Amino acid sequence: MKILFQSIHIENFLSIGNATIELNDSGYTLVNGINQNPDDSAKSNGSGKSTIFDAIVYSLTGETIRGSKDVVNIHGNDGALVELNFVVGHDEYKIIRTKDHSKYKTNLKIYINGEDKSGKGIADSKKLLAEYLPDLTSSLLGSVIVLGQGLPQRFTNNSPAGRKEVLAIHIKRGV
Repeated sequence: MKILFQSIHIENFLSIGNATIELNDSGYTLVNGINQNPDDSAKSNGSGKSTIFDAIVYSLTGETIRGSKDVVNIHGNDGALVELNFVVGHDEYKIIRTKDHSKYKTNLKIYINGEDKSGKGIADSKKLLAEYLPDLTSSLLGSVIVLGQGLPQRFTNNSPAGRKEVLAIHIKRGV
């Protein structure tokens, strides 16, 4: 499976207040963070760089890379919303996942080629998303992102069963 991420829109998600990021045709991209907390002497730690990747994984799986489901920015003025646009094969996907949002509540919306393919509720939509994109598990996404960020020790620090599961998925699906 080849996936081409096009864009992500993030509102009140973890440390990000509001951001829209174009992901398509960017090549290698340096992400600089600026920590604006006056009580913290860190220059870029805590600025939200990894949160972008967490938002991608959250939109697809309902949890962050670290497994957290508590994603609403405590300094925001509403619940969290993440909209991810990407292409798989010839199909264009738009996934909108919300948590405690005043307008959208906690929900998962799935659009394929502009057509709403969501279920009757969030549980239904989760099942459908897993059917549409069975290869995109939180384990696979987390491993790819962690390895892509140059942190292979997180993979190697995984339990033997966890490493085996991730590798088996890669080998089985030809990833």
